[in-house]
Amino acid sequence: MEEECNISNAEMIVMRVIWSLGEARVDEISCQIPEDLDWSLATVKTLLGRLVKKGMLSTEKEGRKFIYRPVMQECTAVGLLGKSLLSKVCATKQSQLIAGMIDLSELTNQDATQLIDLLQSKIKTGKVACTCLQDAESCTCVHETEVEEVSV
Repeated sequence: MEEECNISNAEMIVMRVIWSLGEARVDEISCQIPEDLDWSLATVKTLLGRLVKKGMLSTEKEGRKFIYRPVMQECTAVGLLGKSLLSKVCATKQSQLIAGMIDLSELTNQDATQLIDLLQSKIKTGKVACTCLQDAESCTCVHETEVEEVSV
């Protein structure tokens, strides 16, 4: 069975707090949630319960409180979320998605160099096949199927 990271945006906020802290109790998590979300302690507890059921968190009772620990590492979850997002977009549009994400991202020189190296190793000439329909020939959406060699 392939690993998944099927969590909501709200659950992701909670996971980011726990990944940052390493482990945490409900009150520690709650005080790290952005104030503009105006979440009650009950909301945080509900989200934690869902994340435990989904296998994203483990719990250990310490006195009267529970300590929550991540089961999945953040880098694994981010990779799975990226893979899931790409699978929802036609293969001919994936470069647009990636370009948009790069444009919106804050990158260091090291990050940019890593991306350039990765792109240079990924460059191919030819066509990217449409993945919109089983019968790609029936697809009427506009595709940019010619992959141009990019000089980086």
